[in-house]
Amino acid sequence: MLKVAVIILIVMLAYAGVYALMTVIAPKVIIESSFKAVTGESLDSVKDAGYLKELSLSHRYMGIYALGIVILGFFVLFAGFRKAQKWAWWALLIALGIAWLWGSINTIAVVDTGNLIAHIIGMVLFLVGIFLPVKEFFAKEVKEAEKKET
Repeated sequence: MLKVAVIILIVMLAYAGVYALMTVIAPKVIIESSFKAVTGESLDSVKDAGYLKELSLSHRYMGIYALGIVILGFFVLFAGFRKAQKWAWWALLIALGIAWLWGSINTIAVVDTGNLIAHIIGMVLFLVGIFLPVKEFFAKEVKEAEKKET
């Protein structure tokens, strides 16, 4: 199960990387969906170029942070997760869990269906990949606890 989980997490991280790169390279694609969900208007209706520039910059910064999390995820995945080290499982659970959860909650809050679908796909890949091999990470603790009970 661990090998399958690693493959699923590689796919998820690649998917997250593409999403993050899109946020950096073409932030208006991501912004358009959220803007329309919040205001009901197209992003083209905004006449203030300074506002659009600042909005794009803030999304680019968010994309850079997301790209950093993706890179961290790859390092943790290959340094410890594929070797069934508990610290790596917890690191991925916390770092990637916060990232996907925050993105999902944010898109739900603004009722942004387009970005919500993208976040749900990533979240499902993440949850399957992280929980599929959970026995391989924590089986020793369960066996030790069972021995102590008898």
